[in-house]
Amino acid sequence: MTRKNVANELLDINDKSRKEDIINFLRNNPGCSKEELVRGVKNTVSKKTVIKILKELEKEEQIKIEKEKPNSRSYKLFLCSENRLIVLDKQIRDINGDFRKLLEKIEVVMPELTLLPFTNKKNRDTNLRMILFYEQLPLFILKYLMQCLLLKSIIVWPKFIHKEEVRNKLNSLVFSEVSKIISDYSNYYNNKLTKNNIHQVNYKPNISDELIKLENNILYFAFFLLICKKKGIAKEFENLVDKIWLINSDVQMYLHPEAIRYNLSYEYGKDDWRKYLKLYKQHIIRIDKLENDKKYKLSNFISDLNIRDFF
Repeated sequence: MTRKNVANELLDINDKSRKEDIINFLRNNPGCSKEELVRGVKNTVSKKTVIKILKELEKEEQIKIEKEKPNSRSYKLFLCSENRLIVLDKQIRDINGDFRKLLEKIEVVMPELTLLPFTNKKNRDTNLRMILFYEQLPLFILKYLMQCLLLKSIIVWPKFIHKEEVRNKLNSLVFSEVSKIISDYSNYYNNKLTKNNIHQVNYKPNISDELIKLENNILYFAFFLLICKKKGIAKEFENLVDKIWLINSDVQMYLHPEAIRYNLSYEYGKDDWRKYLKLYKQHIIRIDKLENDKKYKLSNFISDLNIRDFF
């Protein structure tokens, strides 16, 4: 990368940061004047840059300007609450904050992580229970959120947002914020889990295996909720899942197709995850039977194939 490209990239990062500061001020101070905005962000954004970014935000329909009188020079500034960029920005930031709170709570209830020597079944089971909670719980949530956002980006937004420029901004916003969540988990994983292993038992998971270990199954929410209740942090877990369920309202049918497949009385985009979980549990025997029948038929189909036919 050339020095010029590096300089341009740093400039883009700084512009994005300044825009975030302005949007945050407008979110917390609806109806403020331009002068109040300039004073509010003076430590990070110059007056000239504020005016420039306001023009950009108005063009993108992220803000609206209201004048008290038609010819008045003074006006009030508001974020457009219905704008997808504004809505999504708020949702992802809330999730980001709640994910960090959950990690902090896990750290509080985390004892000195004492992994026992992997020499017998009892030790392995004890280690597995600790690893499932301290490592897999936040990783499961992170993976679920990423699945949700990828589906929105690939399947949903192209159907309803025809301007490629707007889709690119949504993608940039989403994955910029997700990168912060990934960074939080990475710091937690490397700085807390490994350092808390006081006996330094050789635990070196294959992270690529870890990333595909947990399926996207509603029962994992029940499993992790039960563990969180035992640890006294169910509130933090439920707050986070509530926010993710809100953001995935338009992709639930892809993430959880069982309601359609097994005719559960669940309405996508309106009912919450608690109702979905309750319905799933009520019909779990029938669902398991149908799923097993499907796997059996698939295995029979595959066994009848000659692998050489594909080459």
